[in-house]
Amino acid sequence: MTETTRRGMLKAAAAVGTASVVLRSGPAIAAAPAQSKYVPLPADAKPLPMGPDGYRLDRIGPEMYAVTAGGTQSAFVVSNRGVILLDAPPALATALPHAIGKVTSKRVTHLVYSHHHADHIAGAAAFGDIVRIAHADTARLIRADRDKARPMPTRTFTDRYSLTVGDQHLELSYPGPNHEAGNIIVHAPRQRAALMIDVVLPGWSPFSAWGTADSVPGVLRSHDVLAKLDIDTFVGGHVHRLGTPKDIKVSREFTYDLWNETRKAVAATPSTPFFGQVEPGHNWAAFKLWYDAVADKVEPVIYRKWLHRLAGVDVFTRDNIVTVATSQMLDAPKDL
Repeated sequence: MTETTRRGMLKAAAAVGTASVVLRSGPAIAAAPAQSKYVPLPADAKPLPMGPDGYRLDRIGPEMYAVTAGGTQSAFVVSNRGVILLDAPPALATALPHAIGKVTSKRVTHLVYSHHHADHIAGAAAFGDIVRIAHADTARLIRADRDKARPMPTRTFTDRYSLTVGDQHLELSYPGPNHEAGNIIVHAPRQRAALMIDVVLPGWSPFSAWGTADSVPGVLRSHDVLAKLDIDTFVGGHVHRLGTPKDIKVSREFTYDLWNETRKAVAATPSTPFFGQVEPGHNWAAFKLWYDAVADKVEPVIYRKWLHRLAGVDVFTRDNIVTVATSQMLDAPKDL
């Protein structure tokens, strides 16, 4: 797709969605500036109103809460023997203790690491000497990074882990490498909720390369597992709101659509001719031309289907087409 055509498509798409909208749970939020080169956000992807303390505190279930600020998200469960914290993002270093204190006088006794990435757990040290639970791969990565802000887990597991603290029970499970090796699912049956970070982003298309995904096929398989959970609420770790089973379903549909459309384009675009268009031996240049040709086929198809269903489709889709094409060459899964 030429840049002129791409700009024309985005301009036409933006014209459809420039009106201000009223959120169900908040005041009107102005549309994106007219001069923006990006399509305005759909209504259900816009930031929700924050509380007076600068964060949003949502009650998920009888004893479970989510804290959101600036596009970062964490959650906690209050048991009769202490608080179970699910991730400790440094961006919520002030908000988390404040939010917990508004709900209960009990202290945090357990911290579950979703995975090892610093933006989700590098606030852990502030909670002191508590029980920290993570997948074995997360522990391995933390050990390698030697980051004092991310203390080593005190308990690890490889497949499943049942966590019971007083009257609360959580099921931790590992669907295999996905966004990162060690990235787990936390299911809270009593709260009818689940948490998995950086895989489903409610109302949004994926971030670039799914945040340096360790396994794109694993991202798809994780969607499959999440779609089977009997829950009402989903915590995705980023963006501005909580999710629902419908958000999981839509994210799964988008991810499989991107995978399948890219697979068709890869099959229809042999790479050999592009090696004849560059200096002999310049493999990087040849592959760049091939990636561009694949993306030119896939990008308009995804835009037609998804530009106004999910936020950010016009931002990282082209990058993600390249990520998927690379995965199809190197991971070469046979069961997707």
